[in-house]
Amino acid sequence: MYPSVFTYHRARSLEEAVRLLADLPEGAKVLAGGQTLIPLLKLRLVTPAHLVDIGRIDDAAQIQVIGSTLRIGALARHGEVAAHSASGVLPIVIECAAGLADPQVRSMGTIGGSIAEADPCSCWPTLLCTLGASVQCLGPDGIRQMSVRELLREPYAPALRRAEIIQHVDIPLPHAPSTGSFVAFKRGASSYPTASCAVQLTWNGDTCSEGSIGFGCLGLTPIVADDGAAALRGSALDAGSIEIIAKMAADATDPVSDVKGSAAYKRSLAFGLARRALSTAVARHRNTTVVVPSHRYYGA
Repeated sequence: MYPSVFTYHRARSLEEAVRLLADLPEGAKVLAGGQTLIPLLKLRLVTPAHLVDIGRIDDAAQIQVIGSTLRIGALARHGEVAAHSASGVLPIVIECAAGLADPQVRSMGTIGGSIAEADPCSCWPTLLCTLGASVQCLGPDGIRQMSVRELLREPYAPALRRAEIIQHVDIPLPHAPSTGSFVAFKRGASSYPTASCAVQLTWNGDTCSEGSIGFGCLGLTPIVADDGAAALRGSALDAGSIEIIAKMAADATDPVSDVKGSAAYKRSLAFGLARRALSTAVARHRNTTVVVPSHRYYGA
């Protein structure tokens, strides 16, 4: 199908984009990389009368470490995030970005565009909620900060005010040795995962002092297993405790039955992914070589 008729506007800065959105009728959409929005337009799942293109604003794609924060500009492409040296301070970010979709999507799609659509099946929302990330937004009333969990509290309806756009994503960096793992289970590169899991552990010697476990595609929004995180504190994370914590985390998911599998199957998958991610993060802390791919495909 072809998109419905719309008027195209190209903004030369984020400030100009905000002014355009404020002046245009409600319902105008922002175009960044287009890898999420364009399919929705072509299927006519969204039919905006106006489209504001921000995809060529270069200074909105910077990736840098500022103090104890990894800051990623909203227009940073997935592939740029995966390849940038600054991302290396938190390897789980590279692990997520490098396996997203296919080369076309990684070279065109942006981190801001991915989370701005609030799609619970996207990989970035899962990772960013798990890591406690926040976004800085720019709107007619100035700058506003909020957590990614708050931004994504409703599926497909981000908590952005009228004419407000995401400027950048801030990911807090651990203050102690830390290891993580991101795993996704999907039919192929171009498919959304059936389920995904992110784990980040902070260490005090061989004991986990803090940790977080998050899931994607297993509820209406990304799910952070707070009970699982509480169980991680003070744990040495041997095989037995990993089994218990993975099961506890999986119980926090709320999957629905669909063409990808039954709810029971998906909850079992959540347990398996959590167990794998926890085991991988522990192995990395112990300097054990891990060769299992983060984005695993199945079927044809």
